[in-house]
Amino acid sequence: MILRFLSGFYGGMKSLSSGFYLTWGMNYARWGQPVKALYYLNRASKLNTKSANIFYQRGLLLIAMGQIEPAVIDFNTAIEYDPNHMEAYLNRSMMHALAGRSEEARNDVEKAVALGADRPSLESRITELQDQAE
Repeated sequence: MILRFLSGFYGGMKSLSSGFYLTWGMNYARWGQPVKALYYLNRASKLNTKSANIFYQRGLLLIAMGQIEPAVIDFNTAIEYDPNHMEAYLNRSMMHALAGRSEEARNDVEKAVALGADRPSLESRITELQDQAE
């Protein structure tokens, strides 16, 4: 009985702690301190390994830091934990377009549109990114 209580308490504390690290990671990102932001988001992801939002936010930070492939991996993880995460599909499609992976970008656009994204604006952004990549 006590062990069950302590286990539940510890799980709640991990979730609370991951929220703390996520919040501070996002704050440091807003303040233009990406290295500190990445440190806090990494800590949050270790404490809460199944939070789509943590991986999505870290993916956005990695884009800002110019790390395209690690960002795609984080968007993949966010989508794995929340298959309806439209923003993760949108950003992953942009990264695929930048990397010259047109088919993957189109697939993600289709999934994002199915979740409610605006197709014309997405396709124009993808075209712009593909032109930049060439």
